[in-house]
Amino acid sequence: MKNFYVTTPIYYPSGKFHIGTAYTTILADVIARYKRMEGYNVKFTTGLDEHGLKIETKAIEAGKTPQEYVDEMAKNAINLWEKLNISQHDFIRTTNQKHEEIVLKIYEKMCNNGDIYKGHYSGWYCVPCETYFTETQLVDGKCPDCGREVNLTEEECYFFNIKKYQSKIEEFYEKNPNFLEPVFRKEEIMNNFIKPGLEDLCISRTTFSWGIKLPNDPKHVMYVWLDALTNYITSLGYLTENDSEFKSFWPADIQIIGKDIVRFHAIYWPIFLMSLGIDTPKKLYSHGFIVMKDGKMSKSKGNVVSPDDLVRDYGCDSLRMYELFVGPPELDAEWDDRGIDGVNRFLKRLWNMLMESKEKDIQPTKEMIKLRHRM
Repeated sequence: MKNFYVTTPIYYPSGKFHIGTAYTTILADVIARYKRMEGYNVKFTTGLDEHGLKIETKAIEAGKTPQEYVDEMAKNAINLWEKLNISQHDFIRTTNQKHEEIVLKIYEKMCNNGDIYKGHYSGWYCVPCETYFTETQLVDGKCPDCGREVNLTEEECYFFNIKKYQSKIEEFYEKNPNFLEPVFRKEEIMNNFIKPGLEDLCISRTTFSWGIKLPNDPKHVMYVWLDALTNYITSLGYLTENDSEFKSFWPADIQIIGKDIVRFHAIYWPIFLMSLGIDTPKKLYSHGFIVMKDGKMSKSKGNVVSPDDLVRDYGCDSLRMYELFVGPPELDAEWDDRGIDGVNRFLKRLWNMLMESKEKDIQPTKEMIKLRHRM
């Protein structure tokens, strides 16, 4: 039996998930289900990225410890995926001991390769995006990703030597033109980030404590992207004695991500893997957003549509089918209540047809059965 590995990103639990998060997960789940129907042995992972300043701040606001906060958020996420009939094999949490132990081994290996050094950072930092930006990367003085205010930050930190891999990542994309899809995302990454010249990546912080402490300098905690991106291999037991899953399933066949995290997955993630001397994923697919009439859906804007409410009102299958056919996955699509209502009516008619066929002792068509299972 052939193996197949599909992943979603691990989501940041700073608030309840919205239908955009559900969209990513449903896309990956449908791929996993389809490959199982084809006879593949499928590994499908999702989970939570539980460290960082934003989580520490949210926990304080809620009057909880960070661990209490993420435990509650993990429970909410698992409950939602159960409601949506998500068939993941592994739910990853970056606070799990297994993940933290392997991440420290990865950090040590990168240090031994000469890819990590201590320095000093001065620049603009966006707390919601957990990202540093140079002055030229800002848009009207604000975060280029989310449009919110940024803070001038100066602190001692450890860096990953991204510049060392400038020519290697360029060569990688020349040899693997279909690695990142859709193709216009690859062009954006090449023209806006890689070709102008890469900057070294800050991988530690000292201004908060909620994270994995660096063994060689415990006042530093590991910064989000090195901790988070490596989940795709820590979940397989990379650098452990029990690494049979890593040997069987890596490299991932397809990794599904939203367009807002393309840069991190299309540049930093392949470079991290180059540093470790292991293969890159076979395919990285970036989908568009499900947006509201007033723009991107976000917790901070208060324009979030809750998948919990939609499952309650329309059912799991209606939401899954609506999101699958809301529009071309590579483009943004506007949320429409009338759309999911129409899908719900269609599925009810389909179900009634199946029940009538059963009552009349008529076998449902193969097309009906396949549609029901693929959703």
